[in-house]
Amino acid sequence: MKQIYLAPLEGITDSIYRNTFSKYYGGVAKYFTPFLSPNSTHKFTTREFKDIDPEKNDIKTTVPQLLTNNSEHFLWAVSKIAPLGFKEINFNLGCPSGTVVAKNKGSGLLYYPEELDKILYEIFDGLDAVCAKAGANVPAISIKTRLGKNAADEFYEILDIYNKYPISELTIHPRIQSDFYREPIRIDYFDYAYEHSMAPLVFNGEIKTIDDINETFRKYDTVNAVMIGRGLIANPQLAMDYAAGKESDFNHDLFKQFHDDLLKQYIEVLSGEKPVLHRLKEFWAIWQVQFSDHEKVIKKIRKSNRIADYKSALNELF
Repeated sequence: MKQIYLAPLEGITDSIYRNTFSKYYGGVAKYFTPFLSPNSTHKFTTREFKDIDPEKNDIKTTVPQLLTNNSEHFLWAVSKIAPLGFKEINFNLGCPSGTVVAKNKGSGLLYYPEELDKILYEIFDGLDAVCAKAGANVPAISIKTRLGKNAADEFYEILDIYNKYPISELTIHPRIQSDFYREPIRIDYFDYAYEHSMAPLVFNGEIKTIDDINETFRKYDTVNAVMIGRGLIANPQLAMDYAAGKESDFNHDLFKQFHDDLLKQYIEVLSGEKPVLHRLKEFWAIWQVQFSDHEKVIKKIRKSNRIADYKSALNELF
């Protein structure tokens, strides 16, 4: 069966969210972590390690994602992640954030094809050695990419570079960096990749319904997976419904159980009410599409400054 992947969203799809989503909904074959940023310190932060801690993740379905522009830093991270048992590591070449791009990382690295080629060569050339030294199996290396930084035509050269290496899967978000998430996706370039990519493709972008999923798989019949971010956060039962073969009405009771479990866990691990509310409000910026008839209550939720007020607004909503 064709598969659904959960895209990584910084500040949203942490291990608590991923595990709780799997508990109540599921239907997802791979969960990609928000990016880890290996650097010259050769250390993961406490937060980063928690997000890939095997005790807090299903290593069979979790894919750590790395953001870097340095092959040595990438290989160091592989030497620490592979021994934990993860079977795949993803290279983030798609993040459009200005602060990331300014460091020539994420989609910013796409503007420098010669450097991109050099980094990929060094990664794949050094992979066996660092894993052997770490006593670990060599993980698959996948890539999540945009088309380019400033112009979609950059993608032709970028794809030629990707085709030189044994990339396990190439997830394409068919926008350029400067499109962010505002501009329409540039589907013609995914069509080009469909005809010319040596790596198996995954489609990512503007998938919000089962019809969107089915139409993507119908059009690209050899594509075996789609990666969904905000569409799956907004409707967490989307992948579950797809696996069941039918779209169902939004289950508010199940959603409340899911939400309450998330709230309980964030209260336990975050220090103070403000961080908890900030995290939940990040979700509500996306969840609110399911409650379009309750704008006043959603406004109360998003303006609440105390957990007691937040819970009161929730009671009103449900």
